[in-house]
Amino acid sequence: MDPPSADNRDEDHEMEMQPIVPRGPVDPDGRKISRPNNNWMMPSSRGRGRMATAVAHGESIMAMADSDVKKKKMLLVFLGILMVALVGMVAVKGDAVELEKIVEEGEIEVAHHDDTTATTVVEEAATASSSSSTPAVHTIDLDGYLPKSMVTASDYVLPGTENAPPLSAAKGRPYYPIINHFQNRNPTGFYAKKWGYFDLEDPDPKWKGKMRPQPDFAAVPNRDVKSTDFPDGAWQKDKEYMTRFLEEAKKLVNRTIEAVYGEWGVGIPQDGSVELTDEFMVNREAFYKWPKPSEQTLDGMTRRFIHHIMTGDSFKLVLGGHSAAAGHGAGFNASYVHQAGLVLEPVFAHLGVEFRSYNFAQGGMGTFQQALAGMDLRGKDADMLIWDSSMTEKSPPLTNFFYRQGLLAGNRAPFLYSGGGADPAAFEAIGASVGGYGALGYSPITTSEEQAKTLPWAARYDKCGPGGAAALCDSQKYDGKCWVEREDFTPAVKQDDLVGGQAKWHPGPKVHRARGRALALSVLFMLQHALDKWEELGTESGHPVAEEHWHVTDFYNGIKEKVPTVDGCYPGWKIGVTRRGLRETNQTDGRRLDLEGEWPSRLCNIPMQGRTLWGPRNNPMESSLLSILKPNAFGDVDPNILGSPAYMKGPDYFPPDRAAPWSTPPEPEVNPWEIAGSRRLLDNANASNAQQINSGNFLSSIEKENLPSAEEEAIARGKVNATALRILAEDPDAIVPGLGIDVKWGLSGVCDGTTHAWCERTKDVKCLYSAAQDNRGVLCFNPLSGWVVFDVKNVKNGFIGARIEAWRGAGEIETAKGWKEVNNGGSGNYKKEGLERHLLQKAQQERDARYVEEMTNRIEEDMLLDDSSPRRLGGGQSCGASGDYIFEFAINGKIVASWDKDAFCAHYTRTGYNMDLVKLLDDEGVTGDFELAMRMSPAHSNQNSVMCITHLYWS
Repeated sequence: MDPPSADNRDEDHEMEMQPIVPRGPVDPDGRKISRPNNNWMMPSSRGRGRMATAVAHGESIMAMADSDVKKKKMLLVFLGILMVALVGMVAVKGDAVELEKIVEEGEIEVAHHDDTTATTVVEEAATASSSSSTPAVHTIDLDGYLPKSMVTASDYVLPGTENAPPLSAAKGRPYYPIINHFQNRNPTGFYAKKWGYFDLEDPDPKWKGKMRPQPDFAAVPNRDVKSTDFPDGAWQKDKEYMTRFLEEAKKLVNRTIEAVYGEWGVGIPQDGSVELTDEFMVNREAFYKWPKPSEQTLDGMTRRFIHHIMTGDSFKLVLGGHSAAAGHGAGFNASYVHQAGLVLEPVFAHLGVEFRSYNFAQGGMGTFQQALAGMDLRGKDADMLIWDSSMTEKSPPLTNFFYRQGLLAGNRAPFLYSGGGADPAAFEAIGASVGGYGALGYSPITTSEEQAKTLPWAARYDKCGPGGAAALCDSQKYDGKCWVEREDFTPAVKQDDLVGGQAKWHPGPKVHRARGRALALSVLFMLQHALDKWEELGTESGHPVAEEHWHVTDFYNGIKEKVPTVDGCYPGWKIGVTRRGLRETNQTDGRRLDLEGEWPSRLCNIPMQGRTLWGPRNNPMESSLLSILKPNAFGDVDPNILGSPAYMKGPDYFPPDRAAPWSTPPEPEVNPWEIAGSRRLLDNANASNAQQINSGNFLSSIEKENLPSAEEEAIARGKVNATALRILAEDPDAIVPGLGIDVKWGLSGVCDGTTHAWCERTKDVKCLYSAAQDNRGVLCFNPLSGWVVFDVKNVKNGFIGARIEAWRGAGEIETAKGWKEVNNGGSGNYKKEGLERHLLQKAQQERDARYVEEMTNRIEEDMLLDDSSPRRLGGGQSCGASGDYIFEFAINGKIVASWDKDAFCAHYTRTGYNMDLVKLLDDEGVTGDFELAMRMSPAHSNQNSVMCITHLYWS
């Protein structure tokens, strides 16, 4: 596919990413936010003139607050230069535009000084600046900077899904990557005139319109190339390029900060068109108090930012939590981590960095089910990690485990955010970056509906006055709708009036937005600090700056190595509580099996791995249980893979959604992501024809009757394993992959925790704009299903365990329905053809739809249990709801244990709410790759018994 042109890439309707637009509701809520202590203040009225000019031209707000004596002396000199320049220009040229140009070009700086006369001069300069014309629009030819092809987040392809439809889970969502500093340049946008824009062009005529050469970053760990590896012409070593780039980068960050302030009416645009009254300045100073982190943390984040920008690395903000954090009641894209990402993504795009925010919160759950898989489900390249699950996880060791796995199990050592009862301060002692993000402290008061119309758009119904006015905020707490009409697609079911999930403990979108903007500001202030430091280093020693300032490998590894020295995880020898104590020995060699139930506390200090069918999760196909399932005799990991399972299902309409009027401020209201801005919003246009998406799902009567069997198709693909097929027919107890497992994937589409996802966009969804990604898929089996066999690779610490639901009842297995013997005599359903096969596939698809409804209801029921309600064990069921059974598991072809219902129940270990686990291997001396198999014994189990595995963990 050709890349879109510079003028029409937003109109390219095929598959390109649109700017992140919150599709959830933008919803007023009368929030009460405490004002944290702070170690710096916004400039007072004595510095307002300087602020109006300096802020307008991108001077760092932090720099303005710096009290360093040396810098003050330098600023005095600059002030003198400014005064001379002002007098000269007014007297000789009489043109304040020159001042604006000079300051913008970075030739002089204005500075705050205690002398009131000097302040008056600066205020006069601000007045001149505010009355000047806007800067000229500089356009450049972007064709040479646009990416030539699209990419997906993962290159993984599940065998058998190569022909999956667009935007299915198996295919993923493609997008154009960020590859330079120019491709998202937009000097003609609506907000550019008032707020400015990223005005960078290559200063070297030789390279204008061309990509500069770069080293092979992928050839070294963490992209830590040597400074000498940068080839001639690389921008990182070009002094003139770096000077201009850092100037524009600093103005970009400052402009975005001002835009966030501007949402609540206290920002200063570049054109200086605000009056800095006493009231304005008081409100501005109260708006946000950044909880500035330690110098160690700032140094660590400076290293990270410089590294990522220099090497074009990604930057990922990751959240784990409960239903409130997931955005239930507000909308997934309205959740606060995405409201931060909404602002930050275009900023990083201009800097050549692909930014993503990830929300992996799950309704009715906590974080432990994810943390036990290390970072496999949350992404190994996390740069910032947020825990927000105080409602469902009150045990401090759970939050400690969450943080330490974030440090141990990923490729990086992420910044650890505090808040919500979680305190990662202990990890700062080993060099980790930690800190909070604070809260917004000012919002205009709404007193009536009419008066609300006069307030900044984001602040309307944010805080309400006493008496009857207070009810206004309550009435507007949840106002996000479920659909915006479009001409190419109409949902099959009537859309709900509002996004669901309202509960007293679920904040509305207004609260999420305010919290998200505070989170974004904390990142922007750290980025601002990093750019200042980078500029300083470059001035001192040239570019590229020395490796000691930006290489990250030793920085990450140094932190990881010290994690075991941090206290606060499970202090004893066990994790969780079993129903009864056990002692077991192996029946063949008499060796004691450490399978008493409790999980060892050594898991606190070893990097965990895992796969699941719950979501959202990073790279959903690669991190699924299917990715480690061993193929059966017909070459399929899932016997129903040819029957259009949910992971092979495309959406009923293509992205993007129409811009939602309840979540997108109308022009000219302040829009921070457009001001930060990579591109304009799509104005409800250029959607593709939904009829084309799933046209292959409909068969004529003749096509149904002539459907070949799955066996014939497997033979045609050359995937049949004749030996395995013979064993299946001859020995039903042989440990080979069975043909009767049932994969209930859950939500269709790409559900990866980002706003770039396209999850469950089907015609039968009742609220498409909620964009919910909560997902609880399962892999089920019964006594006739045969063995479920996993390839568990890279076991380094001798541990394997699983979350298994033994409480599900009969009727859960559609695949083995009607069978009388194991694997249906060795052929499963592979011999069914024609109409019989069509009806089977139809039944499986109807089962998938039923399961999604049941799963959604179960999640909603769990969320209705507030933190004071009794928590249920395994969904409120027992260790087996459908009679007796024998559960068996084998490792590398040898059966390790056979447990009846009582024994299985005794091995259940409760580690947290709805987290009942079974330990399958616990031997520190065992390493390598393993084949793990499990089944319900057909000779000793009630045929209606069912088990479902949701998570598999190992280390």
